[in-house]
Amino acid sequence: MSDLATFAGHVQEVVSDASRACVWKPEEHARYMAEMGDRRKQWDKVARHLIRAVVKPRLETVAKLFPNTVFPEEQLPHVLSCQFEYSERFSALTTIEFSVEHDIRFEKVILHTRTHIMPVFVRYNEQDNLLVPLGSVNDAEAADWIEERLLEFLDTYLRFDSMGETTSEQSAVDPVCGMLILRSAAAATESYYGHPYYFCSKDCQSKFEKDPTQYVQIRTM
Repeated sequence: MSDLATFAGHVQEVVSDASRACVWKPEEHARYMAEMGDRRKQWDKVARHLIRAVVKPRLETVAKLFPNTVFPEEQLPHVLSCQFEYSERFSALTTIEFSVEHDIRFEKVILHTRTHIMPVFVRYNEQDNLLVPLGSVNDAEAADWIEERLLEFLDTYLRFDSMGETTSEQSAVDPVCGMLILRSAAAATESYYGHPYYFCSKDCQSKFEKDPTQYVQIRTM
């Protein structure tokens, strides 16, 4: 660590350098601004794609497991958030948000996530970033990062589950696709030989109805 006088000298050098007259030629300035404009358009295209094709389906996969979720009707094209409302089961108002941002020169894509919980009873990761060069954005890498953040979020959110050990009694396995779902959030239900079955989608229910024996075995006397 330098002494204060040395630091003051460094500060003066930075200020002096910033005060120098611009030495760019007009054509250089025009080229720089045109290149930045192109990068901005590219970033906007990438950001919209990531929100629509990578973030949205994964966030919806988590949200549909809980009946207390709400997606705001109006959202910016580079942002997607979901609110988990306060309920008897989950005694916290929770929001998770994903956004795609950029650096000052539009040379990097910044995937950002932010989680807000009120009231706070547990320690959790409030926000995180993934920084990727604009020309190197990869859907698979972005998806892996988003899925990791969502699994972290789930681990935190489920700590507010007032059902405790009874949670397993409120969940069921879709007999067609094998997905674990909350019974209260099932897209469809079906009774077969007096036993209820729960489905993640109408499509799974339809497949089950056509041939239940393909998915379950019932022993009768």
